[in-house]
Amino acid sequence: SFLGDASIGSGDGTGDDDDDDRSKKRQKKRGIFPKVATNIMRAWLFQHLTHPYPSEDQKKQLAQDTGLTILQVNNW
Repeated sequence: SFLGDASIGSGDGTGDDDDDDRSKKRQKKRGIFPKVATNIMRAWLFQHLTHPYPSEDQKKQLAQDTGLTILQVNNW
């Protein structure tokens, strides 16, 4: 499998190139959240500073309100 090959090859010194490629891709993707989505997420955070961990239902609601995916909400 592809994932198996990648994990096997990562210990032989060639994995660094893969990591560099991945970080370049990540850097290109940074900062693409719409400003409105960021504002909604920040507003939620500031309203929940004592416990800034949304429940699954809150994550779904945040995703719906912001137009982001649940994964994006989790990663933010």
